[in-house]
Amino acid sequence: MKKQLLAAAIAAAAFGSAQAAAPAYQPLSSGSFLGTVQAESGPWGTANLWSFWSFEVPFFGEATITVTPNESEIDIVMAVWYGLESDVSNYFDMSTGSLNSVFVGSADDNLNGVGESLSFLNEYGSERFVLAIADYKDEMGFGQLGYTITAAVPEPETYAMLLAGLGLIGVAARRRAP
Repeated sequence: MKKQLLAAAIAAAAFGSAQAAAPAYQPLSSGSFLGTVQAESGPWGTANLWSFWSFEVPFFGEATITVTPNESEIDIVMAVWYGLESDVSNYFDMSTGSLNSVFVGSADDNLNGVGESLSFLNEYGSERFVLAIADYKDEMGFGQLGYTITAAVPEPETYAMLLAGLGLIGVAARRRAP
């Protein structure tokens, strides 16, 4: 009996530390990316089953992220936060703020196999954003399911070129003025 209790205590400690692990943030920028998410038969599952991506958006820049499942069984749900968490247990669900980050928005495709897009304006600052992807209800309940992310996240060089172009237009307009 003591051995069974000891084994249960060790398993509970190992499970608790697994949930308290730091998220493995994958880098995300403009382009297409492949990823996987742990299948879950209930709403969202827990954050230790989600896939996390980290990215930057220039202040007052706009980003658009589209997530499309590679299998018809997956029902994509995604959320974006401003700021990084050091512990997955700080991400409570796909629709609220967390301990060290601000909830930006979420999307649920509501139809298996269709995908979903989320666009937002960075009115928060210059810290990193987090994209979390989960499987709402896959009807399988196990295994890894694949998805593709298509991100349109403006690079800082794009804004530098825009400002330089606006400056040249201003110089040209000033020269023309009598």
